[in-house]
Amino acid sequence: MINSRGQQQPYGPPPSSPYGPPSSPYTLPHTPPGPRVPEPAGDERRMLAATVDFLLAAGIGSALALRVLPQLKVEANALVLWLACVFGLSFVNQVLGAWIFRASLGKWLLRMRVVREQDAGRPGFWRLVHRWLLGMTWLPMQPVRSLIWADGDPYEDHCKLVYVRLKDLRRLGHHR
Repeated sequence: MINSRGQQQPYGPPPSSPYGPPSSPYTLPHTPPGPRVPEPAGDERRMLAATVDFLLAAGIGSALALRVLPQLKVEANALVLWLACVFGLSFVNQVLGAWIFRASLGKWLLRMRVVREQDAGRPGFWRLVHRWLLGMTWLPMQPVRSLIWADGDPYEDHCKLVYVRLKDLRRLGHHR
């Protein structure tokens, strides 16, 4: 720094602001924190939503298999026809419903949404298919799991999706 006599001072206060004030456009922009994800919905709410979804698939699937399809002259084994209707309705509700509306019917009724774990964004189609297929094996495997290996979280989601309450999602600014 050069003083008023033209001599350079070895040490001293830095220039007042040679590059502008700290809030000038020449400073580095502040990086906002990552997106906040709401807390997962409670176990009771999740179980009730799963029960509603199961009853929907089993009830409407059974009615479809037993009443509607025989009138259409569909030739098939009754058990195969029933399974196809129940699993088909489950797929439509769990995968297509969550892909389009971010919720199956049970989750929609209980004001929950399915979101990605890392950023609370809309889940992708193939991730939902993967989760649905894992869900079809999760429930039948619970008795085996409890007998053989019981450590770990039984609700661990390998697809990185989480169910959250709609009001928590809106409170954090995730509107759609």
